[in-house]
Amino acid sequence: MSNIRLITLDLDDTLWSVTPVILRAEKVLYQWMQETLPEVLEHYHREGLSAFRQQATQSRPELAKLPTTFRKQFLNHCFSQVGLQGAALNEHVEAAFTVFHKARNEIDFYPQTLPLLTTLKQDFTLIALSNGNADLHMVGLAGYFQAHFSAESTGKPKPDPTMFKAALAHSGTAPEQAIHVGDHPIEDIEAANSAGFHTIWFNQNNQNDAASCSPSREIHQLEQLPGAIQELLD
Repeated sequence: MSNIRLITLDLDDTLWSVTPVILRAEKVLYQWMQETLPEVLEHYHREGLSAFRQQATQSRPELAKLPTTFRKQFLNHCFSQVGLQGAALNEHVEAAFTVFHKARNEIDFYPQTLPLLTTLKQDFTLIALSNGNADLHMVGLAGYFQAHFSAESTGKPKPDPTMFKAALAHSGTAPEQAIHVGDHPIEDIEAANSAGFHTIWFNQNNQNDAASCSPSREIHQLEQLPGAIQELLD
Protein backbone atom coordinates (compact mmCIF):
# COMPACT_ATOMS: atom_id res chain seq x y z
CA MET A 1 0.00 0.00 0.00
CA SER A 2 3.04 2.22 -0.48
CA ASN A 3 1.28 4.27 -3.17
CA ILE A 4 -0.52 6.46 -0.62
CA ARG A 5 -0.25 10.04 -1.89
CA LEU A 6 -3.01 12.00 -0.17
CA ILE A 7 -3.90 12.51 3.48
CA THR A 8 -7.07 14.40 4.28
CA LEU A 9 -7.57 15.68 7.79
CA ASP A 10 -10.54 16.88 9.76
CA LEU A 11 -9.82 20.04 11.78
CA ASP A 12 -12.05 20.59 14.84
CA ASP A 13 -11.32 18.01 17.57
CA THR A 14 -8.67 16.44 15.36
CA LEU A 15 -5.97 19.14 15.28
CA TRP A 16 -7.35 21.14 18.22
CA SER A 17 -10.13 20.98 20.79
CA VAL A 18 -13.04 23.01 19.43
CA THR A 19 -15.32 23.39 22.47
CA PRO A 20 -13.15 25.92 24.37
CA VAL A 21 -12.63 27.82 21.12
CA ILE A 22 -16.36 28.22 20.51
CA LEU A 23 -17.09 29.08 24.13
CA ARG A 24 -14.43 31.79 24.05
CA ALA A 25 -15.75 33.14 20.74
CA GLU A 26 -19.29 33.22 22.13
CA LYS A 27 -18.06 35.22 25.10
CA VAL A 28 -16.32 37.72 22.81
CA LEU A 29 -19.50 38.05 20.74
CA TYR A 30 -21.63 38.65 23.84
CA GLN A 31 -19.21 41.34 24.99
CA TRP A 32 -19.48 42.99 21.58
CA MET A 33 -23.28 42.90 21.79
CA GLN A 34 -23.19 44.40 25.27
CA GLU A 35 -21.15 47.32 23.98
CA THR A 36 -22.77 47.74 20.55
CA LEU A 37 -26.31 46.36 20.75
CA PRO A 38 -27.18 45.99 24.45
CA GLU A 39 -30.85 45.93 23.54
CA VAL A 40 -30.35 42.45 22.07
CA LEU A 41 -29.20 41.06 25.41
CA GLU A 42 -31.90 43.03 27.19
CA HIS A 43 -34.46 41.41 24.89
CA TYR A 44 -33.15 37.85 25.21
CA HIS A 45 -30.79 37.92 28.19
CA ARG A 46 -27.59 35.91 27.70
CA GLU A 47 -29.09 32.62 28.83
CA GLY A 48 -32.16 33.19 26.68
CA LEU A 49 -30.00 33.89 23.65
CA SER A 50 -28.13 30.61 24.15
CA ALA A 51 -31.38 28.72 24.61
CA PHE A 52 -32.85 30.30 21.48
CA ARG A 53 -29.77 29.32 19.46
CA GLN A 54 -30.00 25.76 20.75
CA GLN A 55 -33.67 25.64 19.80
CA ALA A 56 -32.85 26.94 16.32
CA THR A 57 -30.14 24.31 15.96
CA GLN A 58 -32.57 21.53 16.84
CA SER A 59 -35.32 22.82 14.56
CA ARG A 60 -33.02 23.29 11.56
CA PRO A 61 -30.30 20.62 11.93
CA GLU A 62 -29.46 20.73 8.22
CA LEU A 63 -28.77 24.48 8.43
CA ALA A 64 -26.82 24.08 11.66
CA LYS A 65 -24.28 22.02 9.71
CA LEU A 66 -23.49 25.15 7.66
CA PRO A 67 -22.03 27.16 10.55
CA THR A 68 -21.43 30.49 8.80
CA THR A 69 -24.85 30.53 7.17
CA PHE A 70 -26.53 29.43 10.40
CA ARG A 71 -24.70 31.99 12.54
CA LYS A 72 -25.54 34.87 10.21
CA GLN A 73 -29.20 33.88 9.99
CA PHE A 74 -29.34 33.56 13.77
CA LEU A 75 -27.81 37.02 14.22
CA ASN A 76 -30.12 38.44 11.59
CA HIS A 77 -33.16 37.13 13.45
CA CYS A 78 -31.95 38.38 16.84
CA PHE A 79 -31.06 41.84 15.60
CA SER A 80 -34.30 42.22 13.66
CA GLN A 81 -36.22 41.57 16.89
CA VAL A 82 -34.88 44.81 18.35
CA GLY A 83 -35.82 46.94 15.36
CA LEU A 84 -32.84 46.78 13.04
CA GLN A 85 -33.69 46.45 9.38
CA GLY A 86 -32.35 47.05 5.90
CA ALA A 87 -28.74 48.17 5.50
CA ALA A 88 -28.28 48.76 9.23
CA LEU A 89 -29.35 45.19 9.96
CA ASN A 90 -26.98 43.74 7.37
CA GLU A 91 -24.07 45.88 8.58
CA HIS A 92 -24.53 44.81 12.20
CA VAL A 93 -24.87 41.14 11.24
CA GLU A 94 -21.63 41.28 9.27
CA ALA A 95 -19.85 43.18 12.04
CA ALA A 96 -21.00 40.73 14.70
CA PHE A 97 -20.03 37.73 12.60
CA THR A 98 -16.59 39.22 11.95
CA VAL A 99 -16.06 39.59 15.70
CA PHE A 100 -17.15 36.01 16.33
CA HIS A 101 -15.21 34.52 13.43
CA LYS A 102 -11.98 36.25 14.42
CA ALA A 103 -12.25 34.81 17.92
CA ARG A 104 -13.30 31.43 16.53
CA ASN A 105 -9.99 31.28 14.67
CA GLU A 106 -7.85 31.93 17.74
CA ILE A 107 -6.83 28.31 18.14
CA ASP A 108 -4.83 26.44 20.76
CA PHE A 109 -3.40 23.53 18.78
CA TYR A 110 -2.79 20.16 20.33
CA PRO A 111 0.94 20.04 21.18
CA GLN A 112 1.58 17.45 18.46
CA THR A 113 -0.28 19.28 15.67
CA LEU A 114 2.40 21.49 14.14
CA PRO A 115 5.28 18.96 14.33
CA LEU A 116 2.96 16.34 12.87
CA LEU A 117 1.88 18.50 9.93
CA THR A 118 5.49 19.47 9.27
CA THR A 119 6.42 15.79 9.03
CA LEU A 120 3.44 14.71 6.93
CA LYS A 121 3.83 17.57 4.45
CA GLN A 122 7.24 16.23 3.44
CA ASP A 123 5.80 13.01 2.01
CA PHE A 124 2.10 13.56 1.29
CA THR A 125 -0.37 16.02 -0.17
CA LEU A 126 -2.45 17.34 2.73
CA ILE A 127 -6.03 18.57 2.29
CA ALA A 128 -8.33 19.73 5.09
CA LEU A 129 -11.96 18.54 5.15
CA SER A 130 -14.14 20.15 7.80
CA ASN A 131 -17.76 20.76 8.69
CA GLY A 132 -16.62 23.75 10.74
CA ASN A 133 -15.79 27.25 9.58
CA ALA A 134 -12.20 27.60 10.70
CA ASP A 135 -10.07 29.60 8.25
CA LEU A 136 -6.67 28.01 7.54
CA HIS A 137 -5.07 31.39 6.88
CA MET A 138 -6.41 32.88 10.10
CA VAL A 139 -5.33 29.93 12.24
CA GLY A 140 -1.90 29.81 10.59
CA LEU A 141 -2.11 26.43 8.86
CA ALA A 142 -2.52 27.45 5.22
CA GLY A 143 1.11 26.65 4.46
CA TYR A 144 0.64 23.00 5.39
CA PHE A 145 -2.40 22.24 3.22
CA GLN A 146 -2.79 22.20 -0.55
CA ALA A 147 -6.54 22.84 -0.23
CA HIS A 148 -9.40 23.13 2.25
CA PHE A 149 -12.93 21.93 1.54
CA SER A 150 -15.67 22.71 4.04
CA ALA A 151 -19.41 22.36 4.48
CA GLU A 152 -19.76 26.01 3.50
CA SER A 153 -17.54 25.87 0.41
CA THR A 154 -19.14 22.70 -0.97
CA GLY A 155 -22.66 23.15 0.40
CA LYS A 156 -22.55 19.52 1.53
CA PRO A 157 -21.37 18.70 5.06
CA LYS A 158 -19.85 15.33 5.88
CA PRO A 159 -20.94 12.51 5.82
CA ASP A 160 -22.00 13.49 2.31
CA PRO A 161 -19.18 12.34 -0.04
CA THR A 162 -18.81 15.69 -1.83
CA MET A 163 -15.78 16.87 0.17
CA PHE A 164 -13.97 13.58 -0.27
CA LYS A 165 -14.60 13.59 -4.01
CA ALA A 166 -13.41 17.20 -4.21
CA ALA A 167 -10.15 16.30 -2.46
CA LEU A 168 -9.52 13.43 -4.87
CA ALA A 169 -10.27 15.59 -7.91
CA HIS A 170 -8.11 18.45 -6.66
CA SER A 171 -5.11 16.21 -6.00
CA GLY A 172 -5.59 13.86 -8.95
CA THR A 173 -5.62 10.94 -6.54
CA ALA A 174 -7.54 7.66 -6.58
CA PRO A 175 -9.45 6.72 -3.40
CA GLU A 176 -7.13 3.80 -2.68
CA GLN A 177 -4.22 6.26 -2.63
CA ALA A 178 -5.83 8.35 0.12
CA ILE A 179 -6.13 8.23 3.90
CA HIS A 180 -8.64 10.28 5.87
CA VAL A 181 -7.97 11.13 9.51
CA GLY A 182 -10.73 12.39 11.79
CA ASP A 183 -12.45 12.09 15.15
CA HIS A 184 -16.08 11.52 14.19
CA PRO A 185 -17.04 7.86 13.67
CA ILE A 186 -19.77 8.65 11.13
CA GLU A 187 -18.94 12.02 9.55
CA ASP A 188 -15.27 11.16 9.18
CA ILE A 189 -14.63 7.44 9.28
CA GLU A 190 -17.71 5.81 7.79
CA ALA A 191 -18.09 8.65 5.28
CA ALA A 192 -14.49 8.24 4.13
CA ASN A 193 -14.84 4.45 4.06
CA SER A 194 -17.84 4.85 1.75
CA ALA A 195 -15.76 7.11 -0.50
CA GLY A 196 -13.13 4.37 -0.81
CA PHE A 197 -10.50 5.97 1.43
CA HIS A 198 -8.34 4.25 3.98
CA THR A 199 -9.25 5.67 7.38
CA ILE A 200 -7.59 6.44 10.69
CA TRP A 201 -9.93 7.16 13.57
CA PHE A 202 -8.59 9.61 16.14
CA ASN A 203 -10.56 8.18 19.05
CA GLN A 204 -9.13 10.53 21.63
CA ASN A 205 -11.95 10.06 24.12
CA ASN A 206 -12.15 6.27 23.75
CA GLN A 207 -15.65 6.36 22.30
CA ASN A 208 -17.28 2.96 22.22
CA ASP A 209 -18.58 3.18 18.67
CA ALA A 210 -17.05 0.04 17.23
CA ALA A 211 -20.42 -1.12 15.93
CA SER A 212 -20.85 1.99 13.78
CA CYS A 213 -17.24 2.67 12.89
CA SER A 214 -14.79 0.46 10.99
CA PRO A 215 -11.52 2.35 10.56
CA SER A 216 -8.46 0.95 8.85
CA ARG A 217 -6.57 1.96 11.99
CA GLU A 218 -7.51 3.53 15.32
CA ILE A 219 -5.36 5.85 17.41
CA HIS A 220 -5.93 7.48 20.79
CA GLN A 221 -3.16 10.07 20.72
CA LEU A 222 -2.15 12.27 17.81
CA GLU A 223 1.48 11.26 18.08
CA GLN A 224 0.41 7.73 17.11
CA LEU A 225 -0.64 8.92 13.66
CA PRO A 226 2.71 8.52 11.84
CA GLY A 227 2.93 4.93 13.05
CA ALA A 228 -0.61 4.17 11.91
CA ILE A 229 0.14 5.66 8.50
CA GLN A 230 3.30 3.59 8.24
CA GLU A 231 1.32 0.44 8.97
CA LEU A 232 -0.92 1.25 6.02
CA LEU A 233 2.12 1.85 3.83
CA ASP A 234 3.74 -1.49 4.67
